Amino acid sequence: MSVKPFTIETDEKRLSWIKTRIESAAFPPQIQLGAGEDIWAYGADVDYMRALCAYWLNEYDWQDTVDELNRFNHFTAAIDGYDIHFIREDGSGDNPEALLMSHGWPGSIYEFIEVIDRLAHPENHGGKAEDGVTVICPSLPGYGFSSAPSRPIGQVTTAALWDKLMREALGFETYIAQGGDWGSVVTGLIGLHHGVNKGGGCKAVHINMYGLQASKAPTSDEEIAWATGFAEKMQAEGAYLQLQATKPQSLALAMADSPLGIAAWVIEKFHGWSDVFTDDGRDIAKRFTKHQLLSNIMIYLMTDSFATSIWYYRGYFEELPHIPEGEKIEVPCGIGNFAEPYITFPPRSLMADDYHIVHWNDYDTVGHFAAMEDPPMFAAEVQQFLKKL
Repeated sequence: MSVKPFTIETDEKRLSWIKTRIESAAFPPQIQLGAGEDIWAYGADVDYMRALCAYWLNEYDWQDTVDELNRFNHFTAAIDGYDIHFIREDGSGDNPEALLMSHGWPGSIYEFIEVIDRLAHPENHGGKAEDGVTVICPSLPGYGFSSAPSRPIGQVTTAALWDKLMREALGFETYIAQGGDWGSVVTGLIGLHHGVNKGGGCKAVHINMYGLQASKAPTSDEEIAWATGFAEKMQAEGAYLQLQATKPQSLALAMADSPLGIAAWVIEKFHGWSDVFTDDGRDIAKRFTKHQLLSNIMIYLMTDSFATSIWYYRGYFEELPHIPEGEKIEVPCGIGNFAEPYITFPPRSLMADDYHIVHWNDYDTVGHFAAMEDPPMFAAEVQQFLKKL
């Protein structure tokens, strides 16, 4: 498996096309609501998207994002026919553990750029050098700078790729896996199928979203109440998932010529899934700058990977990852239960038969994109779990 250095470069023709499309973007009418009603409840706020596009054209510079990313060492690894892109930051200390961090949709490696140094070099942030870990952040297949499959693949395939990346391509005998969103499913599968107890290299997992589902049915009043609420949220918010999991190519065609459409589709999730609550309602600026939001979106646009990223949902339903009855993730598991408003963790009792839980923290702030919403809090959560190991 060949590992090669990689530098993010700019395709000026692609960049010019994006700018032209934003300049000529057409906006739908804004829905008119009464005082106190939430415009985002109907989808992306048209007025916000107009302001974002003005910033996009007049202030945002893709090169600033490239420079942010290129301050880290990037590589690609040839694994099973894919060129997998990843960031590697070697940790401080005499013998740092390896930490594999996986993002999801509609995120990217950009979610982690403010936590990588905190985890690899804690001495730069008031911690101790010996607590540093070597951080590996890959782009999922079909996302960003990783190559795309020719047809949808899912999380089972990715978990196997990641174990090969860590052990065969990079030579780590053991490693710890962490993930949120799709990354939590991949991480769970790594622990299930590629743990050290199964002959793999994963010695522990940490997740900040309920990804790989437990097999146990809810029985207690608390568990049943959670399951009812979970189903209601999926009914209210899960239409995107059903579309991307059943007919992703139709959505891909609709978005192929519309950077504005992709931006609205993605930003609505950042608004809806994050801790953006204020005394006056919800304000996305509480957690994200326009630069941050556009940096994440532009990774999709500059690599033309929106279509192949949503294939990943179809891949989920084709591979159907789950914890089979009678099996368990045997390696130690940590839970960072942030204030996720969408896919919430069940009561601990519902997960205990399927996860070897050694760490569980509940938070009343920070949401789905925890690493990006509050980097110090997220890094501290992961470090607390690592110290328990």
